Amino acid sequence: MTNGQNSYRDFVTYIIEGLRNMTEQRKQQEIVFRRNLIIDAAKIIFFDQGFENSTMEDIAQKAGYSKGSLYSYFNSKNEICFTIVNNYLAKIVDFIHSISDESISGLEKLVRIRDVFIGEYAQNSKFCNIYETFKYHRSQCSEVENEIAVNESYNRRIKELITGIVQSGIDDGSIMSTVDVNRLSLSFWNEKNCFIAETMFTEVNAYNYLFDLVIDSIKTAEDV
Repeated sequence: MTNGQNSYRDFVTYIIEGLRNMTEQRKQQEIVFRRNLIIDAAKIIFFDQGFENSTMEDIAQKAGYSKGSLYSYFNSKNEICFTIVNNYLAKIVDFIHSISDESISGLEKLVRIRDVFIGEYAQNSKFCNIYETFKYHRSQCSEVENEIAVNESYNRRIKELITGIVQSGIDDGSIMSTVDVNRLSLSFWNEKNCFIAETMFTEVNAYNYLFDLVIDSIKTAEDV
């Protein structure tokens, strides 16, 4: 085979591989697009009917798919609920991470987190219905191991970020050095009961009062 033939064969192979990659990429994009349509439909159904009263058939109809098609993307409504919650936790990780990078004291970072959560609650008040239900049925969802692993990973990361913020407050002198870093961090966020996340179930004024009590108890004399 001549060099010219080799070059032509290599060129054809390159084109074919490129087309295969483009096809696979489009398939993946289509899967993501359809999963997101289903998730958006499920949010509406869960918000309107409540998780317990919702069915996969309800979600399928809202998304414009057959019930059988729905099972090509999700195994159960529990898995869909986990995905919705995990998407929300991903947002929480992002904004707490951005706050942790701000050039303010550790104490001020905790206050910033509070303010962002209240803003999130104002914009996503209906989400509390899904989140509250999720906390109760989470232990019954052993069949969605992947989503459980993602959920645990996000919860660990949020806890790590808050622990780092509390420690930075001790280091910069804005938080009392006698504070138990781990316990305080757990009181702000853990996978079962999250003080910060409870803004979704508490009147803002009442939450602010409780939060201010915590802040007052941990800040140093310099911040009084």
